[in-house]
Amino acid sequence: MKRLTLLVLIIMLLSITYAVTFCTPEYYILKVTGYCPCEICCGEWADGYTYTGDRAGYGCVAIDPNAGILRMGQRVYIEGYGEGVCNDIGSAIKGWEADACFPHHWQAVEWGVQLVKVYVLEVK
Repeated sequence: MKRLTLLVLIIMLLSITYAVTFCTPEYYILKVTGYCPCEICCGEWADGYTYTGDRAGYGCVAIDPNAGILRMGQRVYIEGYGEGVCNDIGSAIKGWEADACFPHHWQAVEWGVQLVKVYVLEVK
C-alpha cells in the first residue's frame, strides 16, 4: 500500500511539473504600435494585404522576423488587443516591437504605442 501511495504521489508531482513547464504560456513584453492598412500608416505598401498575402485587418500582427522573438505564422495574444497572427512585417519594426492592425485609422491612433505583454499561443 505504501508503494502504491508513493507511486501515485510521484505521478502527481510529475504531472504538476509537466503542466507548469509546458502549459504555461510564454510571453514577452513588447512595444506594440497600432496601425491600419491606410496610406498614412503603410505608405507605398498600403495595398490592403500583409507580407504573407493575407487581407490586412484586425488580428494581423507585424513583427521583425529577423529579431527571433516572434515568428511568422505564430498565433499570439496581445493584452488589451486580443488574438492575432504574426503575418506582416514593417520596416520600422526592430527587435522587441510589434504592430497590431486595426480596421480603421482612428482605432490605430487611439491604441497608439503601448508596452504590453504578448503571449505566444502557438510555437512555430
